[in-house]
Order: sequence, then structure tokens, then C-alpha cells
Amino acid sequence: MTLDNGKSELVYQGRRAQRADSRQRRKAILEGTLRLIVNEGIRGIRHRAVAKEAEVPLAATTYYFKDLNDLISDAFTYFVEKNIDETRSLQEESFAAVRQLPKEQLHSAEGRRQLTQQLTRFVLAHIRTQVASRDNRIIELAFKNEALRNPQLTRAVRMASQSIENLIVEFFELLQLADPLAAAQIVYGTILNLEFQILNGAIAADSPLLERAVSLMVKRLIPAQAVAPAVQTARPQFA
Repeated sequence: MTLDNGKSELVYQGRRAQRADSRQRRKAILEGTLRLIVNEGIRGIRHRAVAKEAEVPLAATTYYFKDLNDLISDAFTYFVEKNIDETRSLQEESFAAVRQLPKEQLHSAEGRRQLTQQLTRFVLAHIRTQVASRDNRIIELAFKNEALRNPQLTRAVRMASQSIENLIVEFFELLQLADPLAAAQIVYGTILNLEFQILNGAIAADSPLLERAVSLMVKRLIPAQAVAPAVQTARPQFA
């Protein structure tokens, strides 16, 4: 699943808005929902609370979203679409780090060392940028937790996460790692954990521990010499 496909497959569940003013009101409802999630969590999502936060009539929220699960699901889809450019930037920057190296350099010890340094700096910058958007990280975590209870949201959250994981898999395929799927799990899981540790105050964003952890992860995943790729395991697919 590509990034663009991941976006197109995330569909809205609530009532569609046809006119420009109706679309603007629907957007205000979704943005109000996201603000409520930051302040009160998913459990704070109620028609009346959303209407108040969005500054729209109560009838507007029940018109577009009779079911609160539809409102929560659509708020997540809206959130993903708002942040899709951030994910696309992640893809472009990480792939550029590999493509800027000549092929013969990529397969040399020195070239791999340079790539390791570049990737360590990139991952650190990415984590620090992510945690700087604290509200967005709170929203992401709230949706992921809710997906454990809400089957309607589960697939959307899995698809969004899978699109990121697939980008990392493609990156490691460029490096010809023996097991890019496992490497992607390690990288994505480590990034998410470090972001959470920074957000809850366990690690400072400028901590030497953060730098050591990222550096160790990258060095262990990228060998000094490229290795022949193994038979690839099929990536997860969504019906």
C-alpha cells in the first residue's frame, strides 16, 4: 500500500456535505473534535461538547454524525489527511539519503558509515520535530488506544500505520537488507517509543541517551557491507 493509496482508502463515514458552507461547517466539527481529544481524550467526545467547541448548532453535529463512532472515525481520517505532507516529507528525505550516494559507495564500508551518520541525524531530527507537535502526538495516541475498543476505527488506524511501515520497508529494500520487514518493525517501534518517552518526560529531547539509542539502532541495522537480499515475506494487506 503506497502513501497515496493509504490516503485514498481512508474514507469518511458520516453524512457528506455538498455546499461550500456545509463543507466548512463539517470541517469545523472535525477540528473541534480534535481539540476536544487533546483536552479531554476520546471519552470527552459528545455531540453537545463538540457543538460547543466547534461553535455550531447541536443539530449540525447530529445531522452529519448521528453515530459518535462515525464522528471519531472521520476525525481520524481528517487528521491523517492534514498530516499527510509530513509523512511524504519523511519519505523524500530518507530515500534521498540513499540515492545521493553512488552505488559503489553504498556498497563500501565508508559509504555505509556515512549513510549511518546521515540516518542517525535524520531520525533524531524527525523525533524532535514530532514531539514538538505535542497536540498531534496526543491525538495519535488517543486514536490508537480507542482503536483497541472501536472496530470501526481499528482498520483506519492500522492502514495509516501500515503506510508508514511500508515506507521504511522500501527504504531498507534499497539498502538490500536481508530482512527489511523486521528492520522496519524495529525502527518504527523504536521511534514511537522514544517519542512517547520524551512526551511523558522520561527522556529529554536533547538527552545524550536519545542520541545513543538512535545511533545504536541504526548501526545495528545497517551492516558495514551490503548483503544479498533474502526471499521477501509478503507485506500485510488490507481487504
